[in-house]
Formats: sequence, structure tokens, C-alpha cells
Amino acid sequence: MRARIEVGGDDFASLREWLAGEPGLRGLITPGNAPIRPGEMGGVTDVLVATLGDGGAVAALAAALGTWLGTRRSKVRLKVTNARGESVELDIHSKDAEKVVRALLENPDEKAG
Repeated sequence: MRARIEVGGDDFASLREWLAGEPGLRGLITPGNAPIRPGEMGGVTDVLVATLGDGGAVAALAAALGTWLGTRRSKVRLKVTNARGESVELDIHSKDAEKVVRALLENPDEKAG
């Protein structure tokens, strides 16, 4: 299963480094290309692609994203998208970010994309 994580600006490097330091996610997170939307000249949002093979990796990603959001002091917004194109947007004020991400990604009938 794949998940896309979009985050803008200077927060991309911080999130990438944070996720790279998570033992349960090593080798599962790679940079990707943000889709260019109509009217845009190029993406201002950077994307990380998570290739998650089992529930343990999903749990590790959900926990890491929730913890990382909790450490932010600036306005930051994450968009997490599953393989079916369903997504959630989270910010530093989001309640239960870990549970929300797990619910999005832990869907047994989801097809890999």
C-alpha cells in the first residue's frame, strides 16, 4: 500500500528527516512529485511517498506524523492520501492525528496504487 504525504515549504525537510529517523519506517519513505494543479506553474508543496507493507508500518507512520505535528510551532498543514485517493488534512490543532491517519490507511479492502 502506498500513501502520499504532502507538506509545504520549509517543513518538508523537517518531516523527511523526522520520518527517516523512525526505525519502523527506514527505507519506506521516498520523495515524490507533487501533482501540478490547474492554474499552477509548478508545485509549491513537496510530497513524500510511503510504501507500507503491513499494519506495523502503518502504525509507525501514523504515530510519527502525530508526534511530528505536536512538535511544530508554526502553521503547518499535512495532507495524507491513501491508494484510493481518499485524503485527510491535518494541522497542529488536529485532534487525534494518529487515529485519523490510521483510520485512513488501515483499510483491509484497499487496493495498492
